[in-house]
Amino acid sequence: MQNCGGASERNQLFSRRGRLTMELNINSPAYFSDRYGVDDEVYEFCRKLYSFFKDKEYSDTLHTIGILPVVAPEESYESGAWKESVQIIGNKSCAIVTLRINFNEYYVADSYGKNLLIKDAVAKAAKKIKSKVNFNYESFLQALNQFSESYQF
Repeated sequence: MQNCGGASERNQLFSRRGRLTMELNINSPAYFSDRYGVDDEVYEFCRKLYSFFKDKEYSDTLHTIGILPVVAPEESYESGAWKESVQIIGNKSCAIVTLRINFNEYYVADSYGKNLLIKDAVAKAAKKIKSKVNFNYESFLQALNQFSESYQF
């Protein structure tokens, strides 16, 4: 995500229609993945989300969204670690969102439940982005729900 918004990256995002498209990158949950490993089904869910949104657009300027979900115990949040944030960079072409997911809910969830928590985090991230840049949140949310309904968990 360091190169968000560069000219060569923008050229790579052009679709066959000649328009810019959306790139949705979701990292494995910070803290949790380091301690408990990556859930293969969650990884696959995020990969398919990326592919689903790849040919869509929701903004004239924003074309890359990077989401870093954090799944850590409450004590680490209380100590000041893992603050939620939204950064808009690259002349408003890239958003980087760090947000928290409840550790206890994620820990006890099966892969299906973890995927739902990731989906909710993506929706929350999009809502936060909407307040910072021209972004069609309603259409994005509708597409996210459509993807989720059709996804084979």
